Amino acid sequence: MSFIRFGKIDKTIIPIILGCIFCFLNRILNTYKGTILFDHMIIANIFVASSKLFAIIPYAIYKIRTKKNHSYINNLERISISNGSAKLYHENVKKKRIREKWIFIIISAIIFFAQFLIFIYTVKMKTNFWVWDILFVLLLCYLILKIKFYKHHYLSLVLIILTGLIIDFVYERIQKDISENLTQFLLRFLREILLSLHEIVNKYIIEKKNGSIYEICLFNGFINLILFLFFSLLSYYYFKLDDFNEYFSNFNLTELLVALGVIITQLGFYLFALITNKNYTPCHVFIIFAFGQLAFFIDFNTESIITFICFIFILFISLIFNEIIELNFCGLSDNVKRNIIYRAKNEDFEVDSNYRIDTLDEDYSFDFYLPDDKDYEEME
Repeated sequence: MSFIRFGKIDKTIIPIILGCIFCFLNRILNTYKGTILFDHMIIANIFVASSKLFAIIPYAIYKIRTKKNHSYINNLERISISNGSAKLYHENVKKKRIREKWIFIIISAIIFFAQFLIFIYTVKMKTNFWVWDILFVLLLCYLILKIKFYKHHYLSLVLIILTGLIIDFVYERIQKDISENLTQFLLRFLREILLSLHEIVNKYIIEKKNGSIYEICLFNGFINLILFLFFSLLSYYYFKLDDFNEYFSNFNLTELLVALGVIITQLGFYLFALITNKNYTPCHVFIIFAFGQLAFFIDFNTESIITFICFIFILFISLIFNEIIELNFCGLSDNVKRNIIYRAKNEDFEVDSNYRIDTLDEDYSFDFYLPDDKDYEEME
């Protein structure tokens, strides 16, 4: 028996790979010295928000393709619900669910806006705060989505955070950030919590409110664009947080190409992160972030090479965490999804085969439990 092997891999892994590529290219742009865009974070974030508006193209295609299906379902509902009061109740429940979906989409967009505001304020922090995202996502998954933890998750979690801490302590990044500005240091942790919460809310919208990834992306961009434009007006007239005149007076072909690059890579990165979240779990999005961070350390000085190697290790561990790679020793693979399904089929088949096997979702790396919608409980 091999000590290491790949878990279940199918076509749903393609969005993860594409998300990694777009995230890496986006981070490469962030390191480009020939532009002044990233010295103007409000303007950069306006471009980021604008990029998501292009999701209107796949969103329109999605709406056209699903229109016939919705019409068919609505006809069935009209036939099955003949009583007038039952029809009215059904329509009210449906309207309530749609209203709740849009409330959560707005909440998701506001959370995304808030974390970007914190990032603008704390952009000079050098500590690798992003390694903590895996912990925050897990805690939020446990509290909101009732995710189950197993041995390989615990071990992976410890190794990821420990590796990040060692890098920061060895190169005195964390000591410097704390000594120079403790408030900003703590705010960055709040930013990572908000970013993790954003992924959880998106998962909840997709799973419980039947939200489309395209409408999440589109309206996240629309709401954030309005908020950032309003914020930029306040900055221009009152706070002076960004020098708009400097950027646009130096706007040239290079700045245009960089802006277009930001728009394209951000759109690809965000969309494929949403698809990954839909196909798997919010924890799988961490793989995309981990791969993207490699772009910041390819300038081949000693510190960058060592950090790059450590981040490769973190990336490898994140694959173990999400069961794309399995370790077959010390019981680390006992409770990966593959083996849970295998035990269910072989040990419990005779007892209750239909329930045991059918309720195991092979698309996820580990189990999710989403609370039943109260609307359906009332209808029953």
